[in-house]
Amino acid sequence: MKKILVIILLLFTKLPLHAQQAFSLATDLSLLRNFSKDQQFTTVGQTIQANFHLTPKESVYAWVSYYVNGKYDNELLATAKDPFSGPDVQYYKSSSKLGFSQFSLGWKHFLKGNYANENWNLYGTAGFGLLTGRVENTHDPVIDTSVFFIPNKSIAGVGKFRRLTFDVAIGSEINLATGLYLYAELKSWLPISNYPSRYLLNNSVPQVLMLNGGVRILFD
Repeated sequence: MKKILVIILLLFTKLPLHAQQAFSLATDLSLLRNFSKDQQFTTVGQTIQANFHLTPKESVYAWVSYYVNGKYDNELLATAKDPFSGPDVQYYKSSSKLGFSQFSLGWKHFLKGNYANENWNLYGTAGFGLLTGRVENTHDPVIDTSVFFIPNKSIAGVGKFRRLTFDVAIGSEINLATGLYLYAELKSWLPISNYPSRYLLNNSVPQVLMLNGGVRILFD
């Protein structure tokens, strides 16, 4: 994971900085839906983004995103270690909170217009990110592990995990005033690494779709 991030950073440092004409700062609010099996939730977050404009149509970006914890519940089954000493099984509820934060570097291409256009723009982005997740599980009732076997997933407690992601988005923006743009984006993170976590019920995380809306300020 670290080697891939170093390669990405080296690629960015070799970009022709003399060609940079301007840069922008942007911030937005985001509505995120996670579609992972048994871990569906909707939450909100924020992205802060810097854009470095190499040509009128080509830019590089760096963003940081963070999200409020999403919540989901599952009913799980614990099995008795000694079926002759009591009930064979016991059902319990696993209540979970899952939150994301992410850093991404990538390329932005204006399909229509350009970074300083005074009308409206259409653009796409693609890049690579490092996502950090934090999951917290509580069980009700608390299972006596000396009596029952519990599943090796969604264990009680707090755990963290990381994923490398391929990040894609398509967006549109309109000019509100000189150097000020209002934009909306449809975005997704596609996992390209998978390090299993015992705190997740299903390790197919993230499977997300985001709708973002915010403002971009151009410094030319």
